[in-house]
Amino acid sequence: MKEVKFTGTLKKIKYKLPQKLKQLCALFSRSLRVKKLTNVKKTILFVALALAFNSLAQSVKGEQITYTYTKLPSNPVQPKPTNYISSVTAAYDVENQKLMAQYEADKAQAEADYQRDMADYPNKIKAADEKYEREMKAWNEKSTASKIIEKQVLNENNRPVKDYVPQPYRRTVSMPAMKTSYDYTSLASTYLFIDGLQKSAGNALNYTVTLQGYESTPARVVSEVKKESSRVNNVVTTVDVTYYHIEFTYRHPMSFRVTNAINQEIYAAAPAEFTEFKTYKGPATKTQPSMDISASVKAMEDKCLQDNLKVINHMINDRIGFERTEETFEMYYVKSKNESHNDIQDAFNAANLGFKMLGTNEAQGAMKLNEAIGIWNKALEESEIDNKKARIDKDITIAIYFNLLEAYFALRNTAAADEILKTMGRMDLSNRDKKQREAYEQAYMELKLRMAANGL
Repeated sequence: MKEVKFTGTLKKIKYKLPQKLKQLCALFSRSLRVKKLTNVKKTILFVALALAFNSLAQSVKGEQITYTYTKLPSNPVQPKPTNYISSVTAAYDVENQKLMAQYEADKAQAEADYQRDMADYPNKIKAADEKYEREMKAWNEKSTASKIIEKQVLNENNRPVKDYVPQPYRRTVSMPAMKTSYDYTSLASTYLFIDGLQKSAGNALNYTVTLQGYESTPARVVSEVKKESSRVNNVVTTVDVTYYHIEFTYRHPMSFRVTNAINQEIYAAAPAEFTEFKTYKGPATKTQPSMDISASVKAMEDKCLQDNLKVINHMINDRIGFERTEETFEMYYVKSKNESHNDIQDAFNAANLGFKMLGTNEAQGAMKLNEAIGIWNKALEESEIDNKKARIDKDITIAIYFNLLEAYFALRNTAAADEILKTMGRMDLSNRDKKQREAYEQAYMELKLRMAANGL
């Protein structure tokens, strides 16, 4: 209780802060009509008015928070394994080996043919020389009259010509079109892991991904006409401008299989989305682009491989692993010009630290979250959703509820969350808050299923 006393023609006035603003404004209006009001008394009234405004100047603010938590598997392996090994194979490696073997054989044959031709080359030259000498001798023995008749009358030129003997050359053997081979050990160690399990061979799950090979269609130049406007001296001119870009489609089918230590299949699939061709579109230019796009094709091949392996690894961890999952949400606090909501700020700070610690020290993170939960629940004891002037009004109450829902989700406290969801279901919420509440309902439904599957 704060008390302000006025002397002179003013009566003694008592008020609690915060008061209804309209009452204080009326008091201020009456005070201005008092002729003997001193500057000090006026100052006191202005201070009181300012305090009242400050007490009402509170608003809910949000901040994006990202944290890492352990998601329970939807179909856990029983009994829970401790180890796994991962590997990558390629179904096309055998075909690549056949193509390479044929390529090497063709190269060897081409080299053998070349060496044979080179060895025989001098003999062919000698034979051509000897033939030419014989034919020249016979031609020289003809009479001049016979030569004239053949050339002028018969229109024949029978003078011998030496046979051309071509220089031997190595036959070119083109490299076959093979699908890319990779460092499969590095791929497995980089992209294939099961969260919550150790990478070790002892009594381990066997996690294998089989590549079917990257495919792409020939690149083509695609043109597109766009209208562009320019303004000169307030005159707008619109012209058609042709843009060009390179376009091709690509895909990289692959499958995966997880078996236990005695080779019993636990999970296997060949994701259908990997068989669908995706389209690559290069940057648009006003000039015809170069058709040398080998770098772009290779870049898309590498990206497609990495993206597909990440998708598979998420599928594995979502089903049988204890996936470390990133979650981003908006955590709320109260911004006010006085210290009336310091407890809410303290809870925000404790929770912020707790969420960030979950990924590295789950026990310490949970302790800080429970500290924040205690503060929030204490504040809710003052909740007055029908009183806009209350310290914990409707907006702040809803903000605390959403903070609690996220904290309970991270701690897997579904019972406490259910009570909040029920309470919020009876409240008059905005469309935005309704959608947010529904999203939490869905998240908790999935969490309960995962907890049940894991015996929790």
